[in-house]
Amino acid sequence: MMNKKKLSLAVGILSMNLLLMSGSVVGAAIAAIAKSFPQEPISKVQMLSSIPQLGQLVATIAFTWLTYKMTRKNIGVFSVAVVAISGLLPIFYNNSLNIILACMVALGFGLGLISNVGPVLLQEHFAGEERATVMGWAVGFNNLGMMGFTAIGGMLGGTNWKNLFWVYGAAIVILLVVLFLVPKDRKLSEEEVSAQKGHSFGKTVKSLNGYVYVMLLVTFVTSLCIMIFMANQSILLASKGNGTAYTAMVTALGNIGGICTAFGLKYIRKATKTDTMAWGFVAFALSFVCIVSFNNPIMHIIGNMFSGMGIVMVNATIPYELSVLANHQQFPVAIAMNTLISSIAGFTAPMLLAATKISAGANSYFAGIAVSLVMAVFLLITRLGTRIEKKSEQTIQDQLEKFQEA
Repeated sequence: MMNKKKLSLAVGILSMNLLLMSGSVVGAAIAAIAKSFPQEPISKVQMLSSIPQLGQLVATIAFTWLTYKMTRKNIGVFSVAVVAISGLLPIFYNNSLNIILACMVALGFGLGLISNVGPVLLQEHFAGEERATVMGWAVGFNNLGMMGFTAIGGMLGGTNWKNLFWVYGAAIVILLVVLFLVPKDRKLSEEEVSAQKGHSFGKTVKSLNGYVYVMLLVTFVTSLCIMIFMANQSILLASKGNGTAYTAMVTALGNIGGICTAFGLKYIRKATKTDTMAWGFVAFALSFVCIVSFNNPIMHIIGNMFSGMGIVMVNATIPYELSVLANHQQFPVAIAMNTLISSIAGFTAPMLLAATKISAGANSYFAGIAVSLVMAVFLLITRLGTRIEKKSEQTIQDQLEKFQEA
């Protein structure tokens, strides 16, 4: 059992994860925002859901530099402050869609820093089974945050979408939690970071296992599916006669599926075995089907539950698979590449749909069904999970033989 000190430390670090999926809150109000900016193309309004990924992309690139300018705790504090300020600004400056988009980029930057510094803090302060436990909790905290932010944001923005942004006031509370519960740490010296950069981005990238790049493809498609779902749900449900508050409600209740999946993933993996990611994409396909094919709240909630299940089943498996494919020195680079690919996919999703002449709403959801099923079939046919597991067994066997020889 974790002692009280460790438990409070875990809460302090993981409280930042409550914000990680808060960028999707605006998605519930896209239809209402579009009405306020009739002169703007719908694809540009949809970017409110996806453009935070651009900020996350910049944050991932800037993170290494920040680690020798600031301590990891201070990076966490700074990132939460950025989320609070950029999230609250649209309440007061909302006459221009460009200003709101700029705020969403800054919000994404703060979220990107959190997504990078959180795992580093967990790695520093926890080891062994405790680390495995808190990293599992991290996924649950992501979904708890999304459920809470979406529900509260939907209620606040039910009458006027501008009030939705008051939900980011919660970031001020989280800022205080991080300040008081996360202990001070030291920052890396420039020599340490320079040594890491020289090794990581040169020889390490070239030495990565080929399957790492297959996993990056999985990440790209996962982010594409997530953004198609989030950026089009409000528009699709509005076409069925449902408003912002309704969309926020079904999204928030649907997150129960993701939370339950996160905390029960070890039991799900016993059933899905090495095909967990493939079944995650089946869940994505079902999420699109439930929203586009039905017009009742129960099915819409179930659709969001399937979406949450898919997110957890795929996104919780990817870091593990990468840890099997990459050694201790390669792993940070593989994770950084994974974050970059995820950000690029999320940011470009509306552009890709527009380029392929797929219209917003129902047609985008039909595209999501097709993409999800193709990916599920690909993973099942190639047996990617089984191949990676065999590589893990071979690596352990090679290490054992080296130990015996020594």
